Amino acid sequence: MLSLVLMALFLSAARAAAAPAPAGMAAWRSDLAVLTRELPTRHPAPFLNVTRARWDSAATALDKQLPSLNRDQALVGFMRLVAMLGDAHTNLEPGPALGLRFYPIELYSFDDGWFVRRADSTHAALVGAKVLRIGRVSVEDAVARIAPVIPNENEWWVRAWAPLYLAIPEVLHGLGVADDVEHLPLLIEREGRVDSVRIAPAGRISEQHGHGPFPIDMDRWPSMRTAAAPWWEQRPGEFFWWTYDPPTRTLYACMRGVAPSPGTFTNRPQWDQLFALADSVAPARLVIDLRENTGGNGALNRYPVQQILRRPALDRPDRLFVVLGRLTFSAGQQFTNLLEAWTRATFVGEPSGQRPSQYGDHRALALPASGMTVQISSIFHQAPNEFDTRSFVPPRVYTPLDSRSYRSGIDPALAAILSPDTTAPVIDVMARALAVGDSAAAERALTAAREKTANRFRTLERDVNDLGYRLVGEHKVELAIRAFRINTRAYPRSANTFDSLGETLLNAGYRDAAIASYRQALVVEPGFPPSAQALQRLGVH
Repeated sequence: MLSLVLMALFLSAARAAAAPAPAGMAAWRSDLAVLTRELPTRHPAPFLNVTRARWDSAATALDKQLPSLNRDQALVGFMRLVAMLGDAHTNLEPGPALGLRFYPIELYSFDDGWFVRRADSTHAALVGAKVLRIGRVSVEDAVARIAPVIPNENEWWVRAWAPLYLAIPEVLHGLGVADDVEHLPLLIEREGRVDSVRIAPAGRISEQHGHGPFPIDMDRWPSMRTAAAPWWEQRPGEFFWWTYDPPTRTLYACMRGVAPSPGTFTNRPQWDQLFALADSVAPARLVIDLRENTGGNGALNRYPVQQILRRPALDRPDRLFVVLGRLTFSAGQQFTNLLEAWTRATFVGEPSGQRPSQYGDHRALALPASGMTVQISSIFHQAPNEFDTRSFVPPRVYTPLDSRSYRSGIDPALAAILSPDTTAPVIDVMARALAVGDSAAAERALTAAREKTANRFRTLERDVNDLGYRLVGEHKVELAIRAFRINTRAYPRSANTFDSLGETLLNAGYRDAAIASYRQALVVEPGFPPSAQALQRLGVH
């Protein structure tokens, strides 16, 4: 599968042959008619995430508004209409005739706020500043306004791409974020001092030749990072590279795209080299870093998974690590899916930027009057689990990046991999507490584990459920009932926790309590099959 690298959203059309001059709003209405007629018929399933009625209503409203809108407002209206589909591969490409510009700063959403990560030399004094307001709204409000015009499937993809959209004057103007985009006011905080500054557009995006996923060339811009670059930021122009670190016995592979080796149609030669090195040095761990992998050819993903499965010594949770991030997308997401389904890898970092099941392989629909192009997904790519409805793949170990760590060149994901948590697993702590009759201590241990930052996206429900059934197998039914009750309090929105409790209560002879638990499961999830069937067997309605 060929992915969307979203620089195409602003760059591919911009580098095309000369386009017509911007048209008036009457012509844009003709383009809207093309869009509303063709998009629903070309997309395989356009209305999975939004109803047809709601989308048609939005299109009708935009058509009525167009005569009174300025060009930037119309552009944002088209962007919002396309983004309503909730398909990150289906997007609007502004043409070069629109002349979109950029501000010479790069924002980044760290765990402790939005900061200027890089800026051109003229604005170097802004680098490292925390951004509080953009135009006349808070930075949080600006992001909230931007989100509906970014084609996305989860909030992490918005966090990845909001910095680019926030750097486009025409988008800010169309959204009403700022009154004067030629002299954009920013409220920033530097070294504890709050200042107000203004920045002006630096040039046209169409004249830029950026590397990586973003179209703006920022290679020479000063960075807020004051230390040496961590591995994930090294060799930025390379899609796939690796290194072995003898002191830590870590084999690190940075994979920013799923692309063939130079001069070939496959990436097998590169993977063969990497695994030959692994066979030679016997690393303590293999780290596959996909945090900036925005896609490529998904057909190339199977081979490395096969090679991992042929090496049981590597395919262990304490030796195989996969780093995910907000830019893990498309074929990068598909590689993540296969690694999650078939290997024993431990996932570290942030949630991925896309759903496991996704639409892609977009095809172009030209909007001739405005010079814009709509890229429309044409194929569905099923996740290994056909029932997977998640909006992202979560990390087992969440490692948010804050501004201080970034300044210091610290990679929290790699730090967590090299120095894992050595405290006793929470399930072991709970089992010991239950064994001595201290259910309160067991519940406190679970609560503390759930509140750990590293566990933010990890559910311990299954672990506690497994503990309960383990205790049942050991004929410690009363202890198992206590474990299941703790699980229902920790995860009250899970029908399965109440079903497991009901099953154990029934087997222990507590019929009325079991019925109550099964009924609660059906309150949480009406029709939950195991509980509904259990009540039917009991003759209860």
